[in-house]
Amino acid sequence: MTSDFSQRFFMTRVRSKLLLVSVCAAVLLPAIVFGAGVFPDVPTEHPYKDAIEALARDGIVKGNPNGNFDPDRSVNRAEMLKLLYTASGRNAEAPHGGCFKDVIRGSWYEAIVCNAAALGFVQGYSNGTFGPGNPVTRTEALKMVHTVFGFDVATLNEADKDLIKFVDISVAAWYTKYVSSAYKIGLLPIPGKIGSRFYPDKELLRGEAAAYMYNALNLRKKQQSSQSSSSSSTSVASKEFDMKSVSFPFSDNGVFIKKDPVAYAFSTTAARTMIHAKADIVGFYTSDISCRLYKLGESSFSSEYYLGIQTTNSCIVAAAVPPGNYQLQIQPTVADTSYSVEAKTAASDGNDGFMDAMSLSPTQPRTGTLVPHDLYDWYSFTVPTAMKGMLTVTGTSSLTCIVYTPLSVDQFGFSGPECNKEYDFQPGDAYMVGVARIGATDMAKQVTYTVKWQ
Repeated sequence: MTSDFSQRFFMTRVRSKLLLVSVCAAVLLPAIVFGAGVFPDVPTEHPYKDAIEALARDGIVKGNPNGNFDPDRSVNRAEMLKLLYTASGRNAEAPHGGCFKDVIRGSWYEAIVCNAAALGFVQGYSNGTFGPGNPVTRTEALKMVHTVFGFDVATLNEADKDLIKFVDISVAAWYTKYVSSAYKIGLLPIPGKIGSRFYPDKELLRGEAAAYMYNALNLRKKQQSSQSSSSSSTSVASKEFDMKSVSFPFSDNGVFIKKDPVAYAFSTTAARTMIHAKADIVGFYTSDISCRLYKLGESSFSSEYYLGIQTTNSCIVAAAVPPGNYQLQIQPTVADTSYSVEAKTAASDGNDGFMDAMSLSPTQPRTGTLVPHDLYDWYSFTVPTAMKGMLTVTGTSSLTCIVYTPLSVDQFGFSGPECNKEYDFQPGDAYMVGVARIGATDMAKQVTYTVKWQ
């Protein structure tokens, strides 16, 4: 196994206290009325019925758009992490991003995966990837449950070997201690799993994952009832990163610790503040640098966030925002580089944030203009009923855009909506659309474009 353990069992999308997401991609879906307490494809005799319905009653899982639960569909690694964060009540305590080269910038799962990496829950593969869309194996999932819930894992000793009766479990394998621990503390067994083989590398299914979570929650209740709050089993040592509380506007400089992010927490009180922040790599070494601005809500995730535009050794992010609490996160790609950052108010063209978004009507195109040095224009649309649709953007220059799924909408599937691609949209609050240039090579140019929702 090339991973230390090592992607929406139940999703929404990550916008972390950072990016968006309410529950994981493939499991959290439109709300179900639980009058009968059963999903159509989870009959009374189903081995994981009790676990699935218990999690559904607690809002941890939901059905998919057709009302089914799909207990036999596999779970990917990002989905498993999101499910674990939701079930354990763990927050992505601060914005994290850019942790693995295959974790897509602005994706629903980025916040969870990168927060888990920062806390040491995951390490990814030796080639610097995480494989968010790779199916999670039974043993990888067991390690995730241990680390995210904070369950202690005792060193495997001779006496413990008697617990491992499976012919396909090697005492020397990396995962053996987690399998042994799972039986010792009560995470295993789950219903229907008997016989001489464990199948450690088999893909974990949604029904099995629900059983893992159900057992983990019951185990934590038992531990909490027998331990004082000071020794709660949910406490986990965290990896610190540089978080600074500042008053806006502000400027600062420093040196990154390795490639760890630096975050600035501040608040605004005006009805509308146009924030312009620029981060630069300074000194002898050069490095790409990312910057992101997050509006922090009461939950651990934010449905409103703004991605920066990167230039050589610099990153710029700008947004018009309402009063609230915010975090600006900057992060290099080269370790131990020096940086400077400045955040201030700036002029606005009137369409620079979620609060300025212009509404889109079906099949009614709108023409917009990115004036020189303008980073993004914003639009919004709503979906009255579940439907296939496409948000198209065309223009006189190379453009990019991102579609933000609202927290009220439970998406089904690993990928969220993308511009110029058909997608199964779900009803709920307004979807937000940001239109920008690709890169910063033509920032001084005026760009005209057309955006249409159909």
